[in-house]
Amino acid sequence: KETHSISNRLKSKIQVEVVSGYIWRFGFKQRASSFFRGIRSWEKDGKDEQHLLGLNTWGPIVYGPMKWPLPTTFLEGDPRYNHVSSTLIRDLCKGGKKRDDEYDLSTLIPKCIVEEVVKSYF
Repeated sequence: KETHSISNRLKSKIQVEVVSGYIWRFGFKQRASSFFRGIRSWEKDGKDEQHLLGLNTWGPIVYGPMKWPLPTTFLEGDPRYNHVSSTLIRDLCKGGKKRDDEYDLSTLIPKCIVEEVVKSYF
């Protein structure tokens, strides 16, 4: 069960951003020291993630400003949630469309950031 103090502590460490363009440019503007990317599994997301890793690695070198690329750490999700995709989250944010009756946004992401996630898609 999520307690109020845990919610506030978690919420203070999470920033929800929808980024267009190159993520490495956003990272440099935010003065990030590394990227953490959540993936469902290498089987489901590996090919796309390898492509994005290439862009994030070579982009700063090729397109500038000439900077050393930010290291990326991949966080593989719990296999019980392999059915959850960014498309599902977007659908739920943009009008509560449910693929079936079991999905509720607050069961897929921390309840303390649901409002920020929904706002980020509008």
